[in-house]
Amino acid sequence: MAILAVLAILAIPWSASAAQSCPPLQVRNPDGNYIVPGVKGNIPYSGDLALDAYVQTGGGRRISVVVIHGGRWSSGSRIAHVGQILELLTRGGFNWFSVDYRLGPLTDFEKALTDLRAALAFIRCHARDLGIDPARLVLLGEDSGAHLAALLAGERFPGVVGTVLVGGFYDLASIPSLSNDIQGPPLTHASPIARVVQPMAPVLVVHGGADTEAPISGARRYCDYIVQLKGRCRLVEAAGASHRSENWWPNQWGYKQEIVGWLSELVPGQTTSYEPQRGTLRKDIVFSPATGLKLDAYVRPSPRPLPAILVVHGGGWEAGDKVTYVTPIFEPLSRAGFAWFSIDYRLTPAFTHDDQLDDLRQAIRFLRAEHEQFNIDPARIVLVGESASGQMVAQVATEDSSLAGVVSFYGVYDFPAMVTDASPRSLLVRLFRRNVLDDDAGAVLRKYSPLYQAHRAMPPMLLVNGTGERLWAQAQAFAARLKELGVRHDVIALDGAPHGMENWEGAEQWTGYKGRVIDWIKSLIRNP
Repeated sequence: MAILAVLAILAIPWSASAAQSCPPLQVRNPDGNYIVPGVKGNIPYSGDLALDAYVQTGGGRRISVVVIHGGRWSSGSRIAHVGQILELLTRGGFNWFSVDYRLGPLTDFEKALTDLRAALAFIRCHARDLGIDPARLVLLGEDSGAHLAALLAGERFPGVVGTVLVGGFYDLASIPSLSNDIQGPPLTHASPIARVVQPMAPVLVVHGGADTEAPISGARRYCDYIVQLKGRCRLVEAAGASHRSENWWPNQWGYKQEIVGWLSELVPGQTTSYEPQRGTLRKDIVFSPATGLKLDAYVRPSPRPLPAILVVHGGGWEAGDKVTYVTPIFEPLSRAGFAWFSIDYRLTPAFTHDDQLDDLRQAIRFLRAEHEQFNIDPARIVLVGESASGQMVAQVATEDSSLAGVVSFYGVYDFPAMVTDASPRSLLVRLFRRNVLDDDAGAVLRKYSPLYQAHRAMPPMLLVNGTGERLWAQAQAFAARLKELGVRHDVIALDGAPHGMENWEGAEQWTGYKGRVIDWIKSLIRNP
């Protein structure tokens, strides 16, 4: 630790000279961020860079949390990777700001820090306009965003009273996958453990116990070093959890209340009441009384019934919720004039794949039964799924030919090609509760594989896939099968794109899929 103490001199305390001019406050999207009602959306703070702002009703002296998204430094956006976090902060009674910044390789991290400093300065200089307390700011980052937030924490920015770090990187030299990207003194300078200073605002570190990308030992060393320097740091371990918090399972979601509790106690006497705000987006509508499952609904006023898009999140059939993974598609659907509905469904291993498909079918029945309430056309329902739910919507498409269409992003279409054993974590066990990979199990896997269940009477299908991931081969095989059957279908292939639309955010060569998907859906509506 003596070496680390010497390295602490690399920390760069913020000074008044670092402050930038205060651009005017301009809300370019009054419709918000399509995740939480009441958001002031797309507020430019530095050039083309923007942030979203949510301020609680009812006033009071509240904490305002500045949310810094992850994405391994090179991808993501202010609405990607952070949906669950934004909902958590909203319901916890906190104000929040979700910030875009320049993306690039890890070696360009200083550019991202420059942007985030500008965002903090912008928030402080518009504190009165926004109705917040500029002396009660908290940084919250996840993944690479936690790395950036931890670096900023060592700068002692005015008004920052605490930092929450979720799944961060703290000692880059100890992480081989990162130390190969950046070498020498810059590697040390880019490590938050080298920027710990005294005094520093309190820190909450939340980390997955089974994180292999950034092992929890690094988070523990970072927190211990803060305490060694007489600072305050608390480490919360999500037992058995992987790196990204959005991939954590429901039995690992206890960290959420840990964050809310820590924030609530950070500043004595703060206000934490929460009153939901109204907007075009309606939250948490129960669509299945038997299970209590809910959906979010976005329906603009219209003189005639609207086409309805039913959005289903992915997450390996075991993680996620209605504001996870799929958030990048919300704005394009909204601006296109569609009504859309994003649903929860029950997750494995507590529930089976049959349960999940039943939840999706129930959501479809709900929309058809309640079409007058939502002013939607029950004959123009389009399903949108991604990854695990790409399989789900494609499977339901083999059962329900009355759907107007189905969009599947990087779905699984051939279970037998993916299942090679019956280990406890295998899809065979988690989804179908089969413990032996025998002929009967093989029949079950084919039964739930759209590749084997496809037929010529299916509704039109659009397959969207990056070519830089293993499921691209499954998309090609499924497209060939649809062509063989004569099913109307199209394929959008994004050259080199990885898995997950959140990971396409910020990459102009990939985000063009949004307009192409909207155009495809509109073609169905014009020619049902």
